[in-house]
Amino acid sequence: MYPELALKESSDLSGNGAVTIEPFRQTLSKHGLRLDRGKTATLQINVGLLCNQACRHCHLDGGPGRKENMSSRTAEEVIAYAERSHFEVVDLTGGAPELNPNIVRLIQGLSAISQRVTIRSNLSALNDGKRDHLMHLFKDYGVVVVASFPSLNEAQADSQRGDGVFQISLAALRKLNAMGYGQEESGLELNLVSNPTGAFLPSSQATVEKRFRQVLQKKWGIVFNNLFAFANVPLGRFRQWLLQSGNLETYLGKLASSFNSCAVEGLMCRTLVSVSWDGYLYDCDFNLARGLHLGGRKIHVSEMSGPPKPGSPIAVSDHCYTCTAGAGFT
Repeated sequence: MYPELALKESSDLSGNGAVTIEPFRQTLSKHGLRLDRGKTATLQINVGLLCNQACRHCHLDGGPGRKENMSSRTAEEVIAYAERSHFEVVDLTGGAPELNPNIVRLIQGLSAISQRVTIRSNLSALNDGKRDHLMHLFKDYGVVVVASFPSLNEAQADSQRGDGVFQISLAALRKLNAMGYGQEESGLELNLVSNPTGAFLPSSQATVEKRFRQVLQKKWGIVFNNLFAFANVPLGRFRQWLLQSGNLETYLGKLASSFNSCAVEGLMCRTLVSVSWDGYLYDCDFNLARGLHLGGRKIHVSEMSGPPKPGSPIAVSDHCYTCTAGAGFT
């Protein structure tokens, strides 16, 4: 049985008394819904928590001082798991995945297996003057770049991600554009991700994408394929900030009150399995951050003969409200 942690953990972690939100599984039940797996088509690989940034909104507490980083042995075990499981999509994330010494091997090995390989980049690690070769590697293997670009406002972006990151990110986008990324008919996909810089929910994704497309093109000549506007997940460093700023209960309330039953069917955890830097499996990267293992027990990637079975229940907690707030994580 999967643990139901929503109400108890919210209260325990707030430090300010009970956070009065309904347990997530109970909300599902009220709407006549279950959160079970469909066919698992995506393997998400968190290669480590090492990152050149220490963003306020990070749900994993990634940063320069983190030592968790996928070893070459685990990387080979993950590639072998992908090969025997026939995943359609592989999603590389971190931390900053560019900082893992096995990233080239992972991209080469996984690209030979899966139809689509994506990498989540904060852009500044990619554009630090040492990793232009990775941009060329991405192009050579047709890797989809999913780039964090939270705001069009330089001051807001730097306050969330670090001084100077905005300009470094713009320069990285220009380089990617020059290589063909984001250009029509190039076949090289460049997607952006925008997160709010405070304790509030994002605007309509269509509205945000339209604005970003217009401003980036007009001011800097930058183009991209798609933009995803996601709410920040109340875990890790972002949860700590919410607690310290007195916004935790209000923010959780916003997420819970914005529950959209229509978003449940398309939630990414229904078709995704996540593997951590040490090779253990989770329903998603957020459950990884929360320590909720797949199936309620630690299962190593080397023990799995294939993807999780359809119909398997998914572990939930209060952070799951983020994925069903408004348009959600679909």
